[in-house]
Amino acid sequence: MKIVFIVLAAILLVVALGLPIFLLFTQPLPDNNWLVAVRDASIIYASLFMCVGALLFIVMTGLLAWIAFIIKDHIVPALEKVDDTAKTVKGTATFVSESVVAPIIKVAGAASATRAMVQTLVRRTHPKGDGKEQKS
Repeated sequence: MKIVFIVLAAILLVVALGLPIFLLFTQPLPDNNWLVAVRDASIIYASLFMCVGALLFIVMTGLLAWIAFIIKDHIVPALEKVDDTAKTVKGTATFVSESVVAPIIKVAGAASATRAMVQTLVRRTHPKGDGKEQKS
């Protein structure tokens, strides 16, 4: 397939470059006016390059459409999988938060409350305040 494109490009290049020069030297010149022949060759070159440009534009448009369809077919399913994974992670985080972290927080809160209560009771038993002896 690649070789076919190379051969077609070579043929197109030879025709594009050779045809105006061939016509320039083979057509009879009116009153040996070379400027008219150069003008005609320039018109031929310009029209050939416009045709090549139009063909390349059509090919590039087709390639862009093909790439868009390929992206649509491959990227959309991948994004759906990423969305499913994100939902699973969110569910797992919620489960861990409710069943693992919440009891730990409750136990830590209860321990903190017990410690505060013990500290309050210990302070009340010492009449001197913080338990240190005061110097006189």
